[in-house]
Amino acid sequence: MEENKVIVLPAEIIKNEQVAKNTWQMTLYPRFDFDVTNTSPGQFVCLEPLASDSVMARPFSISMISTSKSTFKIIYRVVGKNTLLMSKLKNGQTIKLWGPLGNSEIIDSRLYDEVWLIGGGIGIAPLLFFEKVISEYQEHIARVFYGVKDVLEMIPLKVYTPEEVQIATEDGLINFHGLITDLFAQKIISKPAKLLVITCGPNRMMQKVSEICQQYNTECLAILEQVMACGIGVCLGCSIKTTKGMKRVCHDGPIFKAEEVIWNELG
Repeated sequence: MEENKVIVLPAEIIKNEQVAKNTWQMTLYPRFDFDVTNTSPGQFVCLEPLASDSVMARPFSISMISTSKSTFKIIYRVVGKNTLLMSKLKNGQTIKLWGPLGNSEIIDSRLYDEVWLIGGGIGIAPLLFFEKVISEYQEHIARVFYGVKDVLEMIPLKVYTPEEVQIATEDGLINFHGLITDLFAQKIISKPAKLLVITCGPNRMMQKVSEICQQYNTECLAILEQVMACGIGVCLGCSIKTTKGMKRVCHDGPIFKAEEVIWNELG
């Protein structure tokens, strides 16, 4: 897609269901000009605002694709007026979107012993796409780490991956009691020789993951989630400071080398 051009596409809602507390999963079937087969992990779509008084689009990571059915899934949390309206949409209704957007990171699994995917909250969404692609290419190389505040927020990941998921909950009712970064810090002590970490979630969480990776001389990629309006690099609303200058999350990312992000400048 050209940087200065938006093609708004109608997409049919195949399924829209609640999967956890305040969390929904939507399956979409784009009707025109959206090639699901060319969609890669890390990319996202912008959904046209549903509230009449809204002026900004909403970006959503692609969490899964089905090449046989030409559909894809997004996972979203109800946090405001637009996402509340989204949660009320029914199967068969139409929503407008543009994408896929963003630059996807091509992972050559042969370069690593393992790839660890560290997700916090709704940040698990794009990592599930990575897990599927990596596992299909080379079995058992992807390990998923998933942190939530409480068990009610947990998305049922068996739909996405049959592999065991390392889970951390702040309420301590299941698996590891504490933050996902605490669990990660424990596990990385016995890391494989060649490890790649990909993380997505709250900025403070990703900053901590980045710091741990630097401590253990481990490569780390971060999928940033910023407020966006256009999604194609025109409005500059998602610009961030990096060690290589100002970057647009929607156009230059959303995947960045974690050590290049100036974390203290992020909101």
